Amino acid sequence: MSRWILQRKAADYAGLSLKLNVDPVIVRLMVNRGLKTYEEMNEYLHPTLNNFPDPHLFADMDNACELLLEAIDEGVKIRVVGDYDVDGIMSTYILTRAIQEAGGDVDYAVPDRMIDGYGINPDMVQKAYDEGVRFIITCDNGIAAAPAVNLAKELGMTVVVTDHHEVPFELADDGVTRKQILPNADAVVDPKREDCQYPFKGICGAQVAWKLVEVLYEFIGIEKEESDKFLQFASIATVCDVMELKGENRSTVYHGIKAIETTDNIGLSALIARTELSGKPLSCYHLGFVIGPCLNASGRLDTAAKAIELLMEENQAKALAMANELVELNAERKAMTQTGIDKARELIETTDIVNDRVLVVYIPELHESLAGIVAGRIRESYSKPVLVITDAEDGAKGSGRSIPAYNMFEELTAVKDVFTKFGGHPMAAGVSLPTEKIDELRQRLNANCKLTDDDMQEIINIDCDMPLGYITEELVDSIDLLAPFGTGNTKPLFALKNIPITRAAYIGKEGQYLRLSLLTEKGQNITALMFRNVPEFENAVIQKYGDSSWQGLFSGRNTGVKMDIVYEPSINEFRGQRSVQIMIEQFQ
Repeated sequence: MSRWILQRKAADYAGLSLKLNVDPVIVRLMVNRGLKTYEEMNEYLHPTLNNFPDPHLFADMDNACELLLEAIDEGVKIRVVGDYDVDGIMSTYILTRAIQEAGGDVDYAVPDRMIDGYGINPDMVQKAYDEGVRFIITCDNGIAAAPAVNLAKELGMTVVVTDHHEVPFELADDGVTRKQILPNADAVVDPKREDCQYPFKGICGAQVAWKLVEVLYEFIGIEKEESDKFLQFASIATVCDVMELKGENRSTVYHGIKAIETTDNIGLSALIARTELSGKPLSCYHLGFVIGPCLNASGRLDTAAKAIELLMEENQAKALAMANELVELNAERKAMTQTGIDKARELIETTDIVNDRVLVVYIPELHESLAGIVAGRIRESYSKPVLVITDAEDGAKGSGRSIPAYNMFEELTAVKDVFTKFGGHPMAAGVSLPTEKIDELRQRLNANCKLTDDDMQEIINIDCDMPLGYITEELVDSIDLLAPFGTGNTKPLFALKNIPITRAAYIGKEGQYLRLSLLTEKGQNITALMFRNVPEFENAVIQKYGDSSWQGLFSGRNTGVKMDIVYEPSINEFRGQRSVQIMIEQFQ
């Protein structure tokens, strides 16, 4: 069972409400998200692109752009090397298109997920050299690619690394002090460098690429507005790479969504049309769960180059055909993913893995590109760190997804001798290892694990215990001012105890959802919808009140059923009429 925590933070709610001209509830929501001053809240309600830190603050940024400019001027053949996920796709597109527009002789390469694995490798470097490339610039990878960078330097190539991942480190003799190990590149642009002065560390690879383009254009004398056209692609990457929607990231996504709605990129416009989003207001949901997965499917089941080609395409008919192919690939990916999720749950529930605090699940037949998605879904179900491992070309590969109390990158670093390759974030990681080492990995991770039961309990942070009768259309519209919602800027959640339920009905094509009538404290009815955990809700009511009381709700009998709920307020629009309703997210 999840633990509900009602946030109570002191602030001048009335004064700030008056000054900002918003409901006090909106002030409370902003206070709960860490905002304290009028200035911070005003910027939050009206995000701008003008308050971003100076990109020259990145370590090696000026050097990287000077090297790139020199290569462009001298006609050196340049290759952008990206990655196969959405962030890598967007980073690759941004840098390639920008260098083209700056007059550079540039092409791009992305690793094949199955053959090359994550990031640039020595084989890709050798291939580039054999094809006449003398300048490599990475994006969304490279910080942990020492062997590839070393080979490039031995061959006399210039290498610029742009990345946002954690910098590899080694521990000093005291076992505590860390020493970062940068690749031997000519320039390394990564906000996670200890000597990087750029203050906002939590940006994605595409955002780093966009920053580099801004400085490059400045050196060339191209107006900043020209670099701002890459904002929309950085915003898609920010959402799909699950960056926290705070500060710079939130402003990027806020304005990026508006840019996407009116995009002049023929390929992106085709994908929007093919997913039936044309002319509709977009949100992080559409970026993260509709557009992003279609782009991602290319790198998972085929080659990420297909997604980059789509963004580069200038023929509308060709773009529509390419977008259609990506949508079909994504449908195939969905079916394969569900099979993997079912298999993972079966393995956990039928073996002693279920008792582990760190779940290491080996599914040999699972397509290795789907391991991360399956790990994420299993993590949601069990509230434990998860590594899903599959068979690969030369051993085994896996992807991990973690929980806030478990820094997966650090924990994997502690057992790094098991791996042939690994990297990632505190919340996610990728690994390669010999198949015979999987059991050892599971045993050592669990032996090292210090997670408590509380650490693994899902925490639901409640913004406010707001009465149902307080909800108005104006308030719901005001809550939308806090969008875009996502990681680090979650949708506001409200909670109430002992809410009377007077009626129930199954809805949806297969009757898989619920529509309830609740009684407000003023004795009025309000509609509530439930799209998740319907069987669990039914069982909870029957356990508490009996089956007859549950059945009575469907005939409208007042059976005295009351439940504690966590909800989101929303507006129902039907035939031009608007009415307040709520979406039930949690219950007990």
